[in-house]
Amino acid sequence: ADEVRKLAERTQKSLSEIEANINILVQSIADNAESIKMQNKGVENIHNSINALQQDVQDNLTIANHSLQVSTKIDGISQDILEDVSKKKF
Repeated sequence: ADEVRKLAERTQKSLSEIEANINILVQSIADNAESIKMQNKGVENIHNSINALQQDVQDNLTIANHSLQVSTKIDGISQDILEDVSKKKF
């Protein structure tokens, strides 16, 4: 009977240690899950920033192309004026 009692005590102690280890493991998994959520949010923010930057670059490209067209027209007008001035004597 004494051996059975000691075996039961050791079993209970082992079960308590196993339970403590499981609790630590569960907490570690929960911490990792929270960390993954935070990383996912960070990646999402980076993605949104890249999309905004891409849109800004596209807008700047559109403005640059429009400016080039205006400059080309102004250059043409300037050339026409220079030709007219060189043809006419004042």
